[in-house]
Amino acid sequence: MGTNPSEKVTDYKIHQIGIVIKDMDKTAKFLEKLGIGPVPTIETEVPNGKVKIGIYQQGDLQIELIQPLQGNTIHAKWLKQKGEGIHHVSYHCKDIEKELQNLEKIGVKILDRGEIFGVKWAYLDTQEKCGFILELGQWPET
Repeated sequence: MGTNPSEKVTDYKIHQIGIVIKDMDKTAKFLEKLGIGPVPTIETEVPNGKVKIGIYQQGDLQIELIQPLQGNTIHAKWLKQKGEGIHHVSYHCKDIEKELQNLEKIGVKILDRGEIFGVKWAYLDTQEKCGFILELGQWPET
């Protein structure tokens, strides 16, 4: 993560770009006009509330659209403070607990974390360093 390759915490593979939006239906319909989609959606509970998530797979990369629905979620706070746009870039890792310990050693704090559909995830406090949140995700072994 540093400028010197020897300072890297680990090698990550970008898995997802998360974008906070106001209106899932409007956004999904527009993207489909551009040939992007369809964008299947689900509503799910997250820490401190509920969101509507739409996922579009582009090769190995997921585009995740996130519309806050209820509560004071990290996504609702982002939308209120910064508006619509890129919220997080998610990296796949094999051992999230180990990676979080390594990141803590260099001063990176956890903003939020949880598990959804078997995926363990953690949002990291990287907004001031890079303008968006880094997320680590550990997918179940298949």
